[in-house]
Amino acid sequence: MLTFKKIQNNTYLTISILLVLCAIFIVPVSADAKNYKLKIGCLESPNGPNTLGWKTFEQYVESASNGQIDVDIYPSGQLGDSEKLFEGLKLGIHKMAQGDESITGAYDPMMIWFTPYLFSNELVMKKFFESETFEELSDMMAKDMGVRVLGAAPYGFYNFINKKRAVNRIEDLKGLKLRTLPNSQLTIKTWEALGASATPVSWAEIYTAIKTGVIHGLGHTLTIMVDQKYYEVAKNVTLDMSMGCANLYLVNERFYQSLPLDLQKIVKDGSQMAAAAEFGIATYRNRVVSIDILKKNGVNVISLSADERARLKKASHDAVIPWIKEKVGEAMAAKAFKTISEIEAGM
Repeated sequence: MLTFKKIQNNTYLTISILLVLCAIFIVPVSADAKNYKLKIGCLESPNGPNTLGWKTFEQYVESASNGQIDVDIYPSGQLGDSEKLFEGLKLGIHKMAQGDESITGAYDPMMIWFTPYLFSNELVMKKFFESETFEELSDMMAKDMGVRVLGAAPYGFYNFINKKRAVNRIEDLKGLKLRTLPNSQLTIKTWEALGASATPVSWAEIYTAIKTGVIHGLGHTLTIMVDQKYYEVAKNVTLDMSMGCANLYLVNERFYQSLPLDLQKIVKDGSQMAAAAEFGIATYRNRVVSIDILKKNGVNVISLSADERARLKKASHDAVIPWIKEKVGEAMAAKAFKTISEIEAGM
């Protein structure tokens, strides 16, 4: 015969078993089913190399995560320019976004890779971004700013385009009014070291500024010269390859560390896969397509001699290297320059 106490004990036992079963089966299913939504902002057109890189990221990450991560790409600056995207990443408004060389004005140690005449070609730059030294820089930024670099795609070098005269040697730069970012002390110091007049002009005003003579020209990649049609108002291009440019695949550090380890790996692998895809597309477009378009539009394209580039390098380094060492620290600067020298020697 069941007593009230036995019934009560059986009830407690049944409840306990149900709670254990919930802990075993229900909780893990809920955790495993967690999905993540990534709204990613980038600046280029829907068919630009960087956007195509992000599309590569989207396909890989969604497939490899079995739909656990859903990715939407917003090109053409729909979510803001690079500075706004970086601020959004720091605040956690954005989980991932495009970055570029403008990051060197937001975090001093990153100025190292924007040093003028540092890399001999895009491949050396790519290998630097894959080095332990750059990973250390990324770790530093993640700690200090809450933003990490998961992949980097070099897309060319600054070259001179101007409307006043052909530039064959350093003396030809004297007095040229060259555009610079308003907050880029590194670019300002470089142009002034080469004898040019650094003139701050906003991005949207460059074409008109060249046309009206506010500036004579600027340094930028050949692809940008073509996309922005600067060749319509300036007919002299010199391939001096000063600052190396790169698009960065950035992630908010708090979000990244919150991901399970398997999804972290998928996001990182996807970023590096995207950077590799962009690198190939951008390099071909910059070195082949853009030069052909410039020449077909009557631009005088000058390949600077190795000796003359060495003169430009010395003049700029004499002015900016001591300043860079002050900003980023002697040890880190020395480590970065040593890494690049070793990459060059090994090629």
